[in-house]
Amino acid sequence: MSDIYAIGSSALLAYSNALATTSHNIANANTVGYSRQQVDIQARAGQLIDGNVIGKGAYVRTVQRLNDSYIFNQLVSDDASYYRADSMNTYASQLDSLLSTSSTGIGTPLQSFFTAVSGVASNPTSSAARQTLLGAANSLSAQFNDLQGQINGFNSQVDGQMSTQVQQLNGYATQLAQLNSTIVKAQLATPGQPPNDLLDQRDQLLRNISSITKATATTNGDGSMNVFIGNGQALVLNGTAGTLAVTADAYGRMRNLTLNGGGSSVDVTSQLSGGSLGGVMDFRREVLDPAAAQLGRIAVALSSAVNQQHAAGMDQYGQLGGDFFSTPTPSVTGALGNTGSATVSAAITDTNALQATSYELSYDGTQWTMKDASSGATVALSGSGTAADPFTAAGISLTISGTANAGDKYLVQPVSTAAGSISVAITDPSKIAAASPIQTSAASANTGSGAISSGSITDSSNANLLTPVTIQFTDANTYTINGAGSYTYTNGGDINVNGWSVQITGAPAAGDSFTVSPNNGSSSDNTNANLLAGVANLKLIANGQQTLTSANGTMVSQVGVQAQQASAQLDTETAIRSQDQAQRDSLSGVNLDEEAANLQHYQQAYQAAAQIIATANTMFQSLINALG
Repeated sequence: MSDIYAIGSSALLAYSNALATTSHNIANANTVGYSRQQVDIQARAGQLIDGNVIGKGAYVRTVQRLNDSYIFNQLVSDDASYYRADSMNTYASQLDSLLSTSSTGIGTPLQSFFTAVSGVASNPTSSAARQTLLGAANSLSAQFNDLQGQINGFNSQVDGQMSTQVQQLNGYATQLAQLNSTIVKAQLATPGQPPNDLLDQRDQLLRNISSITKATATTNGDGSMNVFIGNGQALVLNGTAGTLAVTADAYGRMRNLTLNGGGSSVDVTSQLSGGSLGGVMDFRREVLDPAAAQLGRIAVALSSAVNQQHAAGMDQYGQLGGDFFSTPTPSVTGALGNTGSATVSAAITDTNALQATSYELSYDGTQWTMKDASSGATVALSGSGTAADPFTAAGISLTISGTANAGDKYLVQPVSTAAGSISVAITDPSKIAAASPIQTSAASANTGSGAISSGSITDSSNANLLTPVTIQFTDANTYTINGAGSYTYTNGGDINVNGWSVQITGAPAAGDSFTVSPNNGSSSDNTNANLLAGVANLKLIANGQQTLTSANGTMVSQVGVQAQQASAQLDTETAIRSQDQAQRDSLSGVNLDEEAANLQHYQQAYQAAAQIIATANTMFQSLINALG
């Protein structure tokens, strides 16, 4: 009789646990990271009675967590790839929209500027045309400045995201380490029965960490988990968590990541990848910094070329043209750890040779070397670095003053911030140098067929540029300049004097003379305005490969391609992650229909077990009555 009671009681207890587990599944159907649990009911070993083995009921061997470690590890990897692509897509698409839209990019104002220059060339005496040009120039420089401000804003966002995500990661790591300790204690307290809910929570924390940066994990024999990031640096070891920190790089920029733990600090900036943290860092390195440098290179090329041509003209006051734009200068930052007294100044020498990158100039105690800050490639330096003989490389010159110590280094940014400092240098429309500073004429008494060109300026800084010059032919093949010298005439050949060049064609006769004299700036001469308009067609960038417009098109195209690639990568990672998540959910997810069926099944089994006890009780009462 007692055996029947024991069997019924064991059944009641087993199905009570089954009902509780099913209820727990239903309650956590929407809990993130929860794995469905299943009761493993086993038969108790029977005993020999009257030569037969009679069963003794059932018991719950364990409550299983339905989880596949392979699928889970794949999801951890998926999270790192997905969130990296998501961050890259978010920021790259925003930058692409900023640079490519007509209202925010520089394509439209750049075109408007050269259209306005052409307007002055068409009517150089028009005050309205000149004012329109100044307005277009101011709009163009303002657009450059605004884009630089937007780029600075992106950098601030990346800095903020790095700080926020590092704080989140440290919080997850601390929680995971604490769970490690709790799990170890729980498993010691209940051998053979894993703390399923705690394991789910820890797994979710690992996925949270991987969503920030790529992570891997190993499980120890005591049930604790070790988590590694970067190139195998330990973030969590058993019950101890390290801390990641955003730190300043050698030049004071908050761009480095340091992992602190076990009494040591390791710079892991270049080792971390994946996750939202890796995504924002990749965006800055691969998209934002190159775009800023390319934008600055366009600003420098524009201002340098326009200024050079403007200086070769004459304004309405009869003065040589000054700077039209303020030309941005390179930025040089000394490392925080420098111990010497040296300062480095930089200047742009050749806009066509400028590269859209930054450099690191360093001193080893004997010689200076320069490397590309992005690729690490060595850049050859010529010169000695003195004021009389500066270093030159990649379109810039570098002058060292003071004394450097071994290990001193400097960050040289020729164009990275240039778009923020370009501005229009003139405010008076009459100071637009639309005319040529010289005019040429042939003497009315000439008897030959010689004709002189309008001339061009070769060196606007020549002190004698506006000094009148007379070219007198002594015979058909020889001429003098201001009565001096004897020069052989070549039909159409260049005659270079005082920073200008003219050509005489035809057959001059002995005694014929030609004059080169200062121009009247208030005249209708549009020579220099036409040359200014022609700057739009000059290949000023990338070693003579690109015009200003094509360089802008390349910049916009590159960012656009990167944005498209990021979007495509996000679509791919979303599909892969969804597929793996669905596979995980098919095993570990809670199916409410299935759980409802289990609930009914276990309820019926529980009721049947209760009936066993009731039957045993009836039998016992019958026996008592029979013996009574």
